[in-house]
Amino acid sequence: MKPSLPAPPADWHPSAVVFDCDGVLMDTETAWAGVQERVAADYGVEYNQAAHKQLMGLSAADVAQWITDRAGEVAEEQGREKPSLSEVYDHLIEVESEVVSSVLEPLPGALETVRAFAERMPVAVASNSTAQVLDRKVHALGLDEVITTWVSSDDVPHGKPAPDIYEEAVRRLGVDPDHALAIEDSPAGTTAASKAGLYVLGVPNGHDEPLACHFVADSLADPRVREFMTGWGL
Repeated sequence: MKPSLPAPPADWHPSAVVFDCDGVLMDTETAWAGVQERVAADYGVEYNQAAHKQLMGLSAADVAQWITDRAGEVAEEQGREKPSLSEVYDHLIEVESEVVSSVLEPLPGALETVRAFAERMPVAVASNSTAQVLDRKVHALGLDEVITTWVSSDDVPHGKPAPDIYEEAVRRLGVDPDHALAIEDSPAGTTAASKAGLYVLGVPNGHDEPLACHFVADSLADPRVREFMTGWGL
């Protein structure tokens, strides 16, 4: 995979870094996909590869809306009462809390990279997770003692791919967006970060979905991440 956005000026270097969580710091993407599939099935909705790609990186609220819309169609066909959005959302969060809590392990290179950046500049985590789930993830990795702040989808009007989460993250860090680096693995996340004006390092971690990024590395364990940091004078 190659960067899809122009590189920043040659003398650019970040003054702050904002990490996505799922798929960048920990391998909860697979578990989250399982959550979506399980909840969709509970309402008679098919969750296939196309659905997985469509929902990759979206917030729980957006996923719940997707399931609710399709569950309504199924219920109408079967002559049943349509589920409400709040019902589907609550069920999604309940299943997520149950499933994701069992897989809170960092991805290779994740903690080392966060700590390396945090020694040099303010660092945030920006995630489409709900506040409750993101708090659990941050504390499970011990990042609460390292990073400056973390922003969930509950903290802003719109989750990724809208830019709100990244705009809030850089506001809290006190830096201009074009002085900040976002590290993301999903199309929704890279779109959100680039819309917010951050430079983006894409780390696809094995998937081949197109990413709106200025730099690319396979993962945070990729030696290119350290090469980038060296090039930025870090």
